[in-house]
Amino acid sequence: MSSEFVRCEFCKAEIPTESCQLATYRTVIDGKEYVFCCAHCAQRYKQKKKRK
Repeated sequence: MSSEFVRCEFCKAEIPTESCQLATYRTVIDGKEYVFCCAHCAQRYKQKKKRK
């Protein structure tokens, strides 16, 4: 039995999807949904996108 993972868009941490779906932080940026390991990574990702 293999576990499925999602990867944090900012820090690239692997988050297991089957153990707890509430362990991910999801947010929409510019109309696209992104998955992060926490709100802090989401905020840092938003700041990084603004600089580009």
